[in-house]
Amino acid sequence: MLKSTEHGVLKKSEVYFSSPSQTAKKLYYYPISAGHFFCVKGYHLIRKNYNSLLITHIIDGTFTFVKDGRHITARAGDTVILDCYQPHEYYTNDNFESIWIHLSGANSFELFEEIEKGDGSLVKCRDIHHVKKLLFRIYDSISGVNPPSELNMSLDIYKLFAELLNPQSIKSKGEANYEENIQEIKDYIAENLNEKLTVQKLADRTLMSISHFSRVFKQQTGFSPYEYVLITRLNKAKYLLQKTEMSVAAIAYETGFNSESNFICFFTENEGVSPGKFRKLQF
Repeated sequence: MLKSTEHGVLKKSEVYFSSPSQTAKKLYYYPISAGHFFCVKGYHLIRKNYNSLLITHIIDGTFTFVKDGRHITARAGDTVILDCYQPHEYYTNDNFESIWIHLSGANSFELFEEIEKGDGSLVKCRDIHHVKKLLFRIYDSISGVNPPSELNMSLDIYKLFAELLNPQSIKSKGEANYEENIQEIKDYIAENLNEKLTVQKLADRTLMSISHFSRVFKQQTGFSPYEYVLITRLNKAKYLLQKTEMSVAAIAYETGFNSESNFICFFTENEGVSPGKFRKLQF
């Protein structure tokens, strides 16, 4: 155990460090350090890099971090994930208590990017008690005398990522209920696949701006509008190839592709086989 000497970190705060095995570095998610911090006004960290991701859960008070020049404040119950491979900065204007880990390994950075695309660096998790429990379990694992189970810690870190990838829905955040709007758009997409379905066109049908519509759609479906249209087209094409005798060219038109060659390229890239070969497969 080490006591932090950083300005603004109270003496009751604790931090522990962990050295992963070569197996963990190759295969697992692993913690680099973990801490339970109590900080007061004056705590302000500016660092070029720490070669890790940071996940910190705010138990009490306020924690402010800087992202693209914006100062974003997390409060009790919020969880923050930051890319510490890049320059980073965070502080408090009053005080906070947090449980945190620096981590790396496996595809952690790709998961971080997926979280950022959906909800940004500040995440309001559905089950904050589970998030807190997972973080304390990892913290307790590396604070003990005996070497921790790296596989168990890797599983706990993955569970943390899962919580961050599945944040509170827009409805539970107190915003308007957009479920009916998005269902109408999904129905419209399914019924008009052979049309040019731009994000602007879909957003106009909901009377939302493109950015707001895209955010709501992603929250409700897990896909961007563009991704959802392509996946729907692909699924419809697979159905028509298996269930009808329509030509590949006709299916390309029916599912909204501007040419047979574009459809074949897209289908082959996503399915690993051409439409003609897919049609011959037995399901």
